[in-house]
Amino acid sequence: MRIFVALLIILGLLIATIATFVWSGSYNVAATVPHWKITHWFLEEVRERSISAQSRAIVVPSINNPKLVDTGFKNYHEMCRLCHGAPGYSQTEIAKGLYPTPPKLVSEDTLKKLNDAEVYWVAKNGIKMTGMPAFGPTHSEEEIWGIVAFLKKLPNLKPEEYKAMVKAARLDKEREDDHHHGHKPH
Repeated sequence: MRIFVALLIILGLLIATIATFVWSGSYNVAATVPHWKITHWFLEEVRERSISAQSRAIVVPSINNPKLVDTGFKNYHEMCRLCHGAPGYSQTEIAKGLYPTPPKLVSEDTLKKLNDAEVYWVAKNGIKMTGMPAFGPTHSEEEIWGIVAFLKKLPNLKPEEYKAMVKAARLDKEREDDHHHGHKPH
């Protein structure tokens, strides 16, 4: 009985300490201030394990189709490049102000951390509190797989090759339908 009472007292003190910490506002949530090391470690572990678990049942289709890569390129250039950069394009001011900073997907090392199913899951579902949006509500499965297919090619593209793709796809000029390029309705 004494152990039970002691555990209840410890639990009560722990809850009171956490509540005091939360309501005090002492944890700085500014994007300009990095997480504490323990917070960063915890969030990284939760994210990595969640993505791995949530993507396990995803069956990866054949993504070597040039048409799929082309679709993925167009979507990447219009949406992903702004935060993740591209060969010859640096991350935008918005991306540089995000915390955590979006990974630079032009690096092979970044993409080696995730398999194709995991990349698909992230693009489709987004990641809470990171600025990574979910494209599943606005894009078809084929469009999202296209992004995955293009990402496999991205680290090997030189800036001049990427810019030639932009020009060939006529993405170097502002378009009238800038935000409506064949997506499923919102």
